[in-house]
Amino acid sequence: MKGQLYIIPIPISESNYETVLPSFTTDIAKVLRCFVVEKTKTARRFLRKIDKSFPIDESVFFELNKHNNYEFEVEVIERLKKGEDVGLMSEAGYPGIADPGSAVVQKAHQNNIKVVSLIGPSSIFLALATSGLNGQGFTFNGYLPKMEADRAKKIKDLVHTIQKNNFAQIFIETPYRNQPMFNDILKHVSNDIMFTVAMDITGENEFIKTKSIEQWKKEKFNLPKEPCVFILGR
Repeated sequence: MKGQLYIIPIPISESNYETVLPSFTTDIAKVLRCFVVEKTKTARRFLRKIDKSFPIDESVFFELNKHNNYEFEVEVIERLKKGEDVGLMSEAGYPGIADPGSAVVQKAHQNNIKVVSLIGPSSIFLALATSGLNGQGFTFNGYLPKMEADRAKKIKDLVHTIQKNNFAQIFIETPYRNQPMFNDILKHVSNDIMFTVAMDITGENEFIKTKSIEQWKKEKFNLPKEPCVFILGR
């Protein structure tokens, strides 16, 4: 009998994991001994947090790294075929959603291996649900272009899409570029568009605010260098 690939979400912030993960999710993670992870150090720390006696030295970790062309996939699939269960974890939040992991999941499907989604947080969906913007129709755009001119054009394209179909437009940014992104949004988006900024979701310093561009312009707001989710919509 083949093993199963478990998608294991982990907390987004440093909040107590018990507030965002059901015991069923952590119970599964505790018994696994093979993991595909974004960062081994982060994965080990999480496993020791949910189980102080977790046998790290008896476990195998394959690190998601595009630079090695995911060469570990062959061994992982062989383990699954032989009946071993495997866990997939990103550094924070939900694997495969604004995080790596989809290639491993796709490979599992190609080999008729069951993929099991466990319950846990995704900053993208939590931000959207809390924003008050259109959750019936939305697009996740990942990272916008780095160059200012290209970024400005992309922002204008997103606004055009909102005006055309009313779909919320979700995107993220590297923390050290938060403020330039925020400034460009205020510069290139019309005053009537709504703009959500979401930070430290589920954490002690959670900040999720939705205001019109006109309202954001009226206050001085400096973004910290923390992971953010941005949403434009109506």
